[in-house]
Amino acid sequence: MNMGQCHVIEQAPAATAATDAYALLFELWQRSSPGRRAATVAKYRKVLDAFAAFTGGMPLADVRRRNLLAFRDHLLASCQSPATVRHKLGIIRTLFGTAVDHELAASNPAAELRMQEAVRRKARIAFTADDLNRLFRAEIHIAGRRPKGGGREAAFWLPLLALFTGARVEELAQLLVSDVRRAKGLGHYLHISDDAGHAQLKNPASRRRIPLHATLLDCGFLDYVAGLQGAGLLFPDLRANPRGKLGGYFSTFFSGYLRRKVGIGDGRKVFHSFRHTFKDACRAVGMEEEVHDALTGHVAPRASRRYGNEQYPLEPLFEAIARFDIPGLDIGHLYTRVPARPRYGAALRPVSAYYGIVIAFAPPRSRQDSAPFVLAIWQGLEVGFDIASNELFFGELPRNKRVLVDAWIEIHREELMANWYLGRQTGEYFRVEPLR
Repeated sequence: MNMGQCHVIEQAPAATAATDAYALLFELWQRSSPGRRAATVAKYRKVLDAFAAFTGGMPLADVRRRNLLAFRDHLLASCQSPATVRHKLGIIRTLFGTAVDHELAASNPAAELRMQEAVRRKARIAFTADDLNRLFRAEIHIAGRRPKGGGREAAFWLPLLALFTGARVEELAQLLVSDVRRAKGLGHYLHISDDAGHAQLKNPASRRRIPLHATLLDCGFLDYVAGLQGAGLLFPDLRANPRGKLGGYFSTFFSGYLRRKVGIGDGRKVFHSFRHTFKDACRAVGMEEEVHDALTGHVAPRASRRYGNEQYPLEPLFEAIARFDIPGLDIGHLYTRVPARPRYGAALRPVSAYYGIVIAFAPPRSRQDSAPFVLAIWQGLEVGFDIASNELFFGELPRNKRVLVDAWIEIHREELMANWYLGRQTGEYFRVEPLR
C-alpha cells in the first residue's frame, strides 16, 4: 500500500457475540464514568464501534498490541491527523482499562502505546498586531456589516471579547445578559459558568470571572448590553449546531471570514488564536502565571492552589487586566467614547488596588525624572499624583475617586516615598496595603 496516499478501508461488521461483548464493555465504562457529557459518550461509542469493526469482532481477551498498531496505521492511512489518532488510541486505552477492571481481558493492549511522528507545526498560533489591525479594519468593523451566519452583533463583539478576555468561543457564545456583572467598587466583569441549562464548560477550572478591559468599555460594550431586552442570551442571533454548541457555526464562519475577507491565509490562525494572543500578552507584561491561569481558566498544576475559595479574588484580576496591553494594536476607530491616552501602559508596576483603582509606579524615564509620583488607573484613565503634595501631575479622575486616592496617599506617604527611591535604584517595588 502506498502510505503517501489516503485510503478508505471497508471493514466487515462484527459478529453478534463480539458485538454483545463490546456493548457490555461500553455499558460498564458508562457506569464507571458518570456525569460525562453526551458528546463525550457519543465519541467513545463511535471509536469503540470502529475498532470492533476493524478487528472483525475479535474477542476482547484476544486483542493484542499488534491489533492496536494495525488500527493506528489504518486511521493514519485514512487521512486522520496524528493528534486525532492519538486521541482515539487514548479512548481505546481507557475502555480496555475498564475491560481489565471487570476481568473481560487479562491485560490492556493499548497501555504504553506510543506514536512515532515527525515534529509538527503548532496547531494554533497567536495573531500578530498586524493581523488584528487588518481584522478590525475589515467590513464587519468598518462597514457595519452584520452577517446572519456570524450571529449578527456576535460577529462584531466576539472577536473583541476574545482578544481582551482570552475566553473560549463557546464560553462567550453561551453568555447570558445577566452574566455581565458589576463588582461594587471595582467595575464590570464576565461571569463564566455552566449554571444555565444550555451552558457547558470544558472543566471545573473554566468557572471564573474576567474583568472587562477598559478598551471594551471604550468600544461601547456596556451600551450594547444595556440595549438588549430581557435576560436572555447576550448574543441571541447565534444558532446552535447539532451538538448544541452556540459557537460551533460561528467558528466556521469566522475562519472563512479570516481567509476571504481579512486575507489571513495561515490555517493555524483561527478564533482560538485569540486565546493564544491573550496568554502571550499576559506574559509580556509580566503577569504572574497563577493570575493569567485564573483569567483563562487553565487547570493549575500546583497543589497549593487547591486550597482557599473556589474562585480567584477579583481585586488582583482587575489589577492584572488594567496592565494588559497589546503593543501596536490600533482600534481607536471603534471607540464610542474618548479614552485617556495612557502615558506608561504595560510599563506600570502595580503596588496596590482598591475600589476599582489600581495604584502603580512607572519606571523612571531618565536620571533627571520629576519629583516622586504615583499613578492611579481607573477604567482606562491614567492619572499622576505628586506623592509629597497630592497635586495632580497629569490627567483627571472623578471627584469621588480622587478623594479615595488622596486619602490613601496621606496614609501611606512615607512608604510611597521609600518605594519610589527603592524602585529607582533596583527596579523593584513592594506592595502597599489597599484602602479599607
